Amino acid sequence: METQKEEEYVSLRLADGDIDNVIRLLKLAKTENDPTLKTLIVRYCIIEYAKPFKMSCGVFQKKFKALDASAIFPSGSPDHETLITERDQRIAHGDITAYKPKLHYWSELDIFPIVQRPSHLCDNIANIIVKIEALCSIVKCYLAERMTVMENEFREDIKNNS
Repeated sequence: METQKEEEYVSLRLADGDIDNVIRLLKLAKTENDPTLKTLIVRYCIIEYAKPFKMSCGVFQKKFKALDASAIFPSGSPDHETLITERDQRIAHGDITAYKPKLHYWSELDIFPIVQRPSHLCDNIANIIVKIEALCSIVKCYLAERMTVMENEFREDIKNNS
Protein backbone atom coordinates (compact mmCIF):
# COMPACT_ATOMS: atom_id res chain seq x y z
CA MET A 1 0.00 0.00 0.00
CA GLU A 2 1.31 3.38 -0.94
CA THR A 3 -1.49 5.74 0.06
CA GLN A 4 -4.10 6.25 2.73
CA LYS A 5 -6.74 5.74 0.05
CA GLU A 6 -5.31 2.31 -0.75
CA GLU A 7 -5.37 1.49 2.95
CA GLU A 8 -9.05 2.41 3.11
CA TYR A 9 -9.78 0.17 0.13
CA VAL A 10 -7.86 -2.72 1.68
CA SER A 11 -9.85 -2.29 4.91
CA LEU A 12 -13.08 -2.48 2.89
CA ARG A 13 -11.90 -5.69 1.24
CA LEU A 14 -11.00 -7.16 4.63
CA ALA A 15 -14.42 -6.14 5.98
CA ASP A 16 -16.04 -7.81 2.99
CA GLY A 17 -14.16 -11.01 3.80
CA ASP A 18 -15.26 -10.84 7.44
CA ILE A 19 -18.90 -10.48 6.41
CA ASP A 20 -18.54 -13.33 3.88
CA ASN A 21 -17.21 -15.48 6.72
CA VAL A 22 -20.22 -14.59 8.87
CA ILE A 23 -22.61 -15.55 6.07
CA ARG A 24 -20.83 -18.88 5.57
CA LEU A 25 -20.83 -19.66 9.29
CA LEU A 26 -24.50 -18.74 9.67
CA LYS A 27 -25.34 -21.33 7.00
CA LEU A 28 -23.41 -23.86 9.08
CA ALA A 29 -25.23 -22.75 12.25
CA LYS A 30 -28.60 -23.34 10.58
CA THR A 31 -27.76 -27.00 10.02
CA GLU A 32 -26.08 -27.60 13.38
CA ASN A 33 -28.18 -29.80 15.68
CA ASP A 34 -26.16 -29.39 18.86
CA PRO A 35 -27.54 -26.27 20.61
CA THR A 36 -24.24 -25.53 22.32
CA LEU A 37 -22.28 -25.65 19.06
CA LYS A 38 -24.97 -23.61 17.31
CA THR A 39 -24.71 -20.93 19.99
CA LEU A 40 -20.92 -20.92 19.78
CA ILE A 41 -21.03 -20.47 16.02
CA VAL A 42 -23.47 -17.56 16.36
CA ARG A 43 -21.35 -15.94 19.09
CA TYR A 44 -18.33 -16.16 16.77
CA CYS A 45 -20.44 -14.66 13.97
CA ILE A 46 -21.15 -11.70 16.24
CA ILE A 47 -17.40 -11.21 16.75
CA GLU A 48 -16.72 -11.40 13.00
CA TYR A 49 -19.65 -9.11 12.21
CA ALA A 50 -18.41 -6.48 14.66
CA LYS A 51 -14.77 -6.46 13.49
CA PRO A 52 -15.23 -3.98 10.62
CA PHE A 53 -17.02 -1.58 12.97
CA LYS A 54 -14.09 -1.47 15.42
CA MET A 55 -10.98 0.68 15.27
CA SER A 56 -7.86 -1.13 14.09
CA CYS A 57 -4.20 -0.36 13.56
CA GLY A 58 -3.31 0.94 10.15
CA VAL A 59 -0.18 1.73 8.16
CA PHE A 60 -0.97 5.36 7.38
CA GLN A 61 -3.27 5.99 10.31
CA LYS A 62 -2.21 4.71 13.70
CA LYS A 63 -5.87 4.09 14.50
CA PHE A 64 -7.58 3.26 11.25
CA LYS A 65 -11.16 4.41 10.92
CA ALA A 66 -13.78 1.70 11.33
CA LEU A 67 -16.86 1.36 9.13
CA ASP A 68 -19.32 4.12 9.89
CA ALA A 69 -22.55 2.44 11.00
CA SER A 70 -24.50 5.65 10.36
CA ALA A 71 -23.47 5.55 6.69
CA ILE A 72 -24.62 1.94 6.38
CA PHE A 73 -27.75 2.30 8.53
CA PRO A 74 -28.82 5.95 8.02
CA SER A 75 -32.03 5.45 10.01
CA GLY A 76 -30.22 3.48 12.68
CA SER A 77 -30.48 -0.22 13.39
CA PRO A 78 -31.42 -1.55 16.82
CA ASP A 79 -30.34 -5.05 15.71
CA HIS A 80 -26.90 -3.77 14.72
CA GLU A 81 -26.53 -1.90 18.02
CA THR A 82 -27.60 -4.98 19.98
CA LEU A 83 -24.95 -7.11 18.28
CA ILE A 84 -22.21 -4.54 18.83
CA THR A 85 -23.18 -4.14 22.49
CA GLU A 86 -23.28 -7.92 22.98
CA ARG A 87 -19.83 -8.21 21.44
CA ASP A 88 -18.40 -5.31 23.45
CA GLN A 89 -19.90 -6.02 26.84
CA ARG A 90 -20.26 -9.78 27.03
CA ILE A 91 -18.34 -11.64 24.37
CA ALA A 92 -15.14 -9.63 24.06
CA HIS A 93 -14.79 -8.04 27.48
CA GLY A 94 -17.13 -9.65 29.99
CA ASP A 95 -18.07 -6.32 31.54
CA ILE A 96 -19.51 -6.90 34.98
CA THR A 97 -22.05 -4.15 34.37
CA ALA A 98 -23.57 -6.16 31.50
CA TYR A 99 -24.43 -8.96 33.91
CA LYS A 100 -25.74 -6.82 36.80
CA PRO A 101 -24.59 -9.47 39.28
CA LYS A 102 -25.81 -9.67 42.86
CA LEU A 103 -23.92 -11.59 45.49
CA HIS A 104 -26.06 -13.50 47.97
CA TYR A 105 -25.36 -15.49 51.08
CA TRP A 106 -27.26 -18.66 51.82
CA SER A 107 -26.63 -19.43 55.44
CA GLU A 108 -28.14 -22.94 55.28
CA LEU A 109 -25.46 -24.06 52.83
CA ASP A 110 -22.85 -21.45 53.79
CA ILE A 111 -22.35 -20.45 50.14
CA PHE A 112 -22.21 -17.20 48.20
CA PRO A 113 -24.10 -17.65 44.93
CA ILE A 114 -24.10 -14.97 42.28
CA VAL A 115 -27.34 -14.15 40.50
CA GLN A 116 -26.80 -12.41 37.18
CA ARG A 117 -28.81 -11.13 34.27
CA PRO A 118 -28.38 -13.55 31.37
CA SER A 119 -28.01 -12.54 27.76
CA HIS A 120 -31.25 -13.22 25.95
CA LEU A 121 -29.65 -12.68 22.56
CA CYS A 122 -29.45 -16.40 21.79
CA ASP A 123 -32.77 -17.42 23.39
CA ASN A 124 -34.24 -17.73 19.90
CA ILE A 125 -31.17 -18.71 17.92
CA ALA A 126 -33.06 -19.10 14.63
CA ASN A 127 -34.34 -15.53 14.95
CA ILE A 128 -30.89 -14.08 15.66
CA ILE A 129 -29.46 -15.94 12.65
CA VAL A 130 -32.09 -14.33 10.42
CA LYS A 131 -31.34 -10.88 11.90
CA ILE A 132 -27.58 -11.25 11.41
CA GLU A 133 -28.12 -12.42 7.83
CA ALA A 134 -30.25 -9.35 7.12
CA LEU A 135 -27.60 -7.05 8.61
CA CYS A 136 -24.87 -8.77 6.60
CA SER A 137 -26.85 -8.25 3.40
CA ILE A 138 -27.06 -4.52 4.06
CA VAL A 139 -23.36 -4.28 4.96
CA LYS A 140 -22.38 -6.28 1.85
CA CYS A 141 -24.34 -3.88 -0.39
CA TYR A 142 -22.66 -0.87 1.22
CA LEU A 143 -19.20 -2.42 0.87
CA ALA A 144 -19.78 -3.40 -2.77
CA GLU A 145 -20.93 0.11 -3.67
CA ARG A 146 -18.05 1.78 -1.81
CA MET A 147 -15.44 -0.57 -3.32
CA THR A 148 -16.83 -0.01 -6.82
CA VAL A 149 -16.54 3.76 -6.38
CA MET A 150 -12.96 3.44 -5.15
CA GLU A 151 -11.99 1.02 -7.93
CA ASN A 152 -13.32 3.48 -10.51
CA GLU A 153 -11.28 6.24 -8.84
CA PHE A 154 -8.18 4.04 -8.97
CA ARG A 155 -8.78 3.31 -12.67
CA GLU A 156 -9.17 7.02 -13.36
CA ASP A 157 -5.95 7.80 -11.43
CA ILE A 158 -4.08 5.13 -13.41
CA LYS A 159 -5.48 6.47 -16.69
CA ASN A 160 -4.49 10.04 -15.79
CA ASN A 161 -0.97 9.04 -14.73
CA SER A 162 -0.25 6.95 -17.85
